Amino acid sequence: MQIETKIKDLIKKSGPISLSRYMEICLWDDENGYYASNQVLGKNGDFITSPDISQTFGELIGLWSLSFYQQFINKKHLCITELGSGRGTLLKDAIRTICKVTDNKIDPVITILEKSERLINLQKENLRNKTVKWISDIRDLGTEPQIIIANEFFDALPVNQYVRSDEGWYEKKVAIKNGKLCFTLDNKIWVPSDSIFSDFKIGDTLEYSEQTISIFSKICNHLVQYDGVLLVIDYGNISGIGDTLQAVNKHKFKSVLEKPGQSDLSSHVNFKLLAEIARKKNLYASPIREQQNFLLELGIMKRLKGLTKNVSSNIAERVESEIRRLIDPDKMGSLFKVIAITKNERQLEGLN
Repeated sequence: MQIETKIKDLIKKSGPISLSRYMEICLWDDENGYYASNQVLGKNGDFITSPDISQTFGELIGLWSLSFYQQFINKKHLCITELGSGRGTLLKDAIRTICKVTDNKIDPVITILEKSERLINLQKENLRNKTVKWISDIRDLGTEPQIIIANEFFDALPVNQYVRSDEGWYEKKVAIKNGKLCFTLDNKIWVPSDSIFSDFKIGDTLEYSEQTISIFSKICNHLVQYDGVLLVIDYGNISGIGDTLQAVNKHKFKSVLEKPGQSDLSSHVNFKLLAEIARKKNLYASPIREQQNFLLELGIMKRLKGLTKNVSSNIAERVESEIRRLIDPDKMGSLFKVIAITKNERQLEGLN
């Protein structure tokens, strides 16, 4: 059964559905969901992530992880967990760098949170000869301090939208009109539980992801009990205001309701909300930085010089173009934000 037919049948049976339910079906349906039936990553897919743009991204994350381990953990194992690892490119580059700078004296213990079998197979290929544990629930993390990397993970989790009116918040839902999918507002008032949503104006839209809050809260609980760090790098904003839900197919934006299951659906991460949740659990939330500043302070330009030394002009231009894409404000440099969550306040590279 096609995704659109399945969604329409559900609406006809039970009434308008939430945006999060719509996204879950579009992305994760076992038969025809986006992650089950599409080549989603890379130049031939629908989107390309930072690790696939330039090897320097994963290398710098590897060095950042090693630095945190040596300063604040320094126990028997360097445990790195990635949430939604894509093809495993970030981990591949990070592990290679860690092993190189430590003369193979440190071999990271790797865990990946992933539920797509197609992506797990790609990760196994990219990380062959490495010991990797795959988990489907964040509660299955080991009991050692973890360096947890969430790069473009939370933006893909299902999100609900609410619109502010004179009476209060009304949830935006997916309905059917004249045989086509459309948006509608629920007739019940929704009352947000977080104080962060108290300063909105009439007509404002806010996005709220129950899955993001659940997974993030579980990670915070792990940090409280076992120490470690969560590093979040993602599309993001600090206000939480606005409709940021988008659909991308073959690197082009589409209507969110157009051809369900054939496009990647994502929304911007509310970094302010993540920081508030962490602080309520008495954890330290670093300042929120733009990806540009974070990577520059980690030394990405120095790495650029190393990669373009003694190579042809064509290769040098390509490498520089890739790195510029990561840090230029009009590309990924400003749109992507970075935050780290730790058990107590620490001076963290790139995030001071």
